[in-house]
Amino acid sequence: MKKYSKKATIIGVILLIIMSIFHGSGTRYVTEIIEQSNTEDFAKNIFPVLFVHPSIHLLGLAVLGVLTLFMKHETRKIKFFIAILVGIDAILAFYLKALVPGIALLLSASLFLIDTKTIDSSKPSTSDSIL
Repeated sequence: MKKYSKKATIIGVILLIIMSIFHGSGTRYVTEIIEQSNTEDFAKNIFPVLFVHPSIHLLGLAVLGVLTLFMKHETRKIKFFIAILVGIDAILAFYLKALVPGIALLLSASLFLIDTKTIDSSKPSTSDSIL
């Protein structure tokens, strides 16, 4: 793995962790708003759990990204998979008109995607191809 490949992964992971913390920090605020609303009790009970899920999702992808730094095989496939999932999260953020989170997620996805191309492929292996 080339040196700048590790840097791209580390920056991508840091962005995911920041987004996870940023999103998770709004849980109490959003929960209070939903509690004060006139929505059904079912929605009031389930909404906080649904709101926390994206934070856990992003943190899990960040941990997976960290693990790729120590792996020797199949890192391209895993980083490609991370890039796709984070790219979908970015699209959802833009859909919700969350411009700054969307840009941060898109940047992170791009770093993981670019990283799949910078991995040293001096030893060709059919099992390490992306698709």
